[in-house]
Amino acid sequence: MRTLTCAAVAASILFSTAIVNAHIEVASGSAIANTSQKITFAVAHGCTDTAGAKLDTISVKIDIPAGVTSVRAMTSDFGKPAATVDGSNNVTSLTWTKPSGDLQTGAPSDFQWYEITLRARIPNTPFTKIQFVVTQTCQDGVGAQTVVVWDQPEGSMTGSPSPLLKVVPPHRTGWNKVMMTTMIADTDLPTYFGDAQIVWRGNAAYSPSADVTALIGMTPGVSVLSGLIMPGDELWVKY
Repeated sequence: MRTLTCAAVAASILFSTAIVNAHIEVASGSAIANTSQKITFAVAHGCTDTAGAKLDTISVKIDIPAGVTSVRAMTSDFGKPAATVDGSNNVTSLTWTKPSGDLQTGAPSDFQWYEITLRARIPNTPFTKIQFVVTQTCQDGVGAQTVVVWDQPEGSMTGSPSPLLKVVPPHRTGWNKVMMTTMIADTDLPTYFGDAQIVWRGNAAYSPSADVTALIGMTPGVSVLSGLIMPGDELWVKY
């Protein structure tokens, strides 16, 4: 592991998470593997009428993927959630339904932004993305309902894409040794190390900062980390 003598490496790097319009997205960022934490979903308006008006969202159902356990839900703008459980009393889905008195059936369009939060234990599967299937029900001014199911995998060219929860390994501020258990490509580095200052594998390095990346390219004996990162590879990551 080499040292880049530049203040940019030690500086904090700020990032923003953009929520794509008309999608339901995980707004709380990456989840840490094998821990319990809050997961917040941003609910945009995936339902529109023929005139393009954003229909009132009246309920949101979130299916809980296998491996996500100890699920607890928070009250939202839709009120208290209803849970569906299996024979072992594990939560398999949560549904938030807007009280009838809060429906905007008389409004020309729904301009509210909704967030729904649950707390759950994340499986010990770093460097993966957990797919949540979400069912959004909307209603127009005369009571006709539209249902959008966000269930398509990443990269699908049809249907409505599921929100994905990115799972990263546990880490602390400063240097962290990460032993890879899953293969990822260099194109996945921004996904799983987007909040890091720098990532080293041997004499190759990656940084989400353009300034630090430029320094990597100018440092003798150092190359930009590229190609596949394989199980068994040892990474040194600074946060």
